[in-house]
Amino acid sequence: MLTGETGAGKSVLVGALSIVLGARASTDAVRAGAKEAVVEALFDVPKAGPLAARLEHLGVEAPDGQLLVRRSVGGTARGRVHLNGQLATVSMLAQVLQGVVELTGQHEHVSLLDSEQHLEFLDAFAGHARLRGEMAEAHREVQALKAERAQLHQDEADKARRENYLRFALDEIQDLQVEAGEQDTLQVERKRLRSVEELSQGVGAAEASVYSADGAAVEAMGQVVRGLTRLVPLDKQVEPLADSANEILAQLEDLGHELGRYLSGLEAEPGRLDVVEERLEALRRLCRKYGGSEQAVLEAAKAMAEDLRALENQEAEQTRLDAAVAEAEAVCTAVAKRLSAARKKAGRKLAAAVQQELLALSLGGTRLQVQLTPLAEPGARGGEGVDLLFSANPGEPLKPLKKSASGGELSRVLLAIKNVVASGTGTVACHVFDEVDTGLGGAVAEVLGTKLKSVASHAQVIAVTHLPQVAAYADHHCVVSKRESDGRTLTEVHVLDEAERVDELARMVGGLKITEQTLGLAQELRDRGRTPALSAKRKSGKGGGVPRRATAQKRGARAPLRVAT
Repeated sequence: MLTGETGAGKSVLVGALSIVLGARASTDAVRAGAKEAVVEALFDVPKAGPLAARLEHLGVEAPDGQLLVRRSVGGTARGRVHLNGQLATVSMLAQVLQGVVELTGQHEHVSLLDSEQHLEFLDAFAGHARLRGEMAEAHREVQALKAERAQLHQDEADKARRENYLRFALDEIQDLQVEAGEQDTLQVERKRLRSVEELSQGVGAAEASVYSADGAAVEAMGQVVRGLTRLVPLDKQVEPLADSANEILAQLEDLGHELGRYLSGLEAEPGRLDVVEERLEALRRLCRKYGGSEQAVLEAAKAMAEDLRALENQEAEQTRLDAAVAEAEAVCTAVAKRLSAARKKAGRKLAAAVQQELLALSLGGTRLQVQLTPLAEPGARGGEGVDLLFSANPGEPLKPLKKSASGGELSRVLLAIKNVVASGTGTVACHVFDEVDTGLGGAVAEVLGTKLKSVASHAQVIAVTHLPQVAAYADHHCVVSKRESDGRTLTEVHVLDEAERVDELARMVGGLKITEQTLGLAQELRDRGRTPALSAKRKSGKGGGVPRRATAQKRGARAPLRVAT
């Protein structure tokens, strides 16, 4: 329990805890003149708990069953987070400690006015985490498929333009009948055609010299053959020479014929050069448009043909997506129905449990009801919204909390819900209540103290209060105070012993002036708030007895925890 005068710095401690839990930290938290603000917290890590599993997932070891969190907030430098000495990010910190500590602020009863929060209360009470996960996943699947289908519809407008373009491009490529390496072949042919006159003259002269001119090589070699042939009967050794001459003559005749055919070919293609030039230009233009080479053009044509087939099959894809959306919606609806049925059952239990808590908080004449309102279609959180309906007085109709509950009533309803949810789930290791007693007093405040003590039976509770009726029920009591040192302000936290607790309760009862009367009232409150065993010892005067009022010397002997503010 934390108590102290208004402005002593209790909010500093709660703010520091928020920072160590991963909340956004402002550089305003850094003391003037300091480089950084540092917050540290030590957490127990049960071996089989979710905290241990998260640490293992992140590779953070906790061999002694504890987690030391250290977070620095820089004034000019960036802050740092360490988990057992291992560097981490703020998001990792928030992920690790999610659900370990629940902080209820003095103004959090405002959350009761938000019906969105009512659904979270109900699901936390009922333990619907698994069903909520299934619901969120089913909804995500529906939304993803719908988005894909919407994209398909959006593309429908561009489909015709795209299809026309693909058909035009494919026709252009197919009409040209592109072949790989064709440009190289055509460039060789163009070079020959551009030199046709020179070739004709040169080859014509060669043909004349070999075959057609007077005294051509064929004619001369013919005379050689005939002369040697006449000599063979005279000497058989001339016969091989005659045969060789005859072969040369045959080769010369063949060469002459080839040269003639080549000349005829040149003369037969007068317009071929224009055809080649046009073909080359068409190929170059096509290659520039579709990749730079004939091979790239052919690959582009293949890809465009596939795109065209896909567009032509878009109707089939539409049918497939329609079926997939229908199937996903059916799954989503089924999960939503299961969640709705579970919420209906849990809603009755939550209302009864909260109403029982409100009875103890002096709101016995009130009624609470959990109302489920179906949504047009299931969302990520299910198929209905949840509203808490409240009636403050007998005979009055049930109305939404924001229309029927006062500030004090809202505070008590919030505490009742927190107590019921916490006792039902048992997943939160530490509850922090920051002045949730706002608007309460008298006997109701004492009941609040007993309720906080009840929550403390299954989880750690840290509470900030201004009410002695609440502080009297704490197992440990700390006082937050301010003092000046060397021109700077320090916030100190004193852990009180039993005698000092009575003094602090007396101060809270009667103000700065402590009298025998306020001490008596404080002792009475403390006796009611102590454990039965300790109370029995005090009443019998055996053991555990402490002076009713601590001396100044004893109070000053305790070493305080100092927090710079």
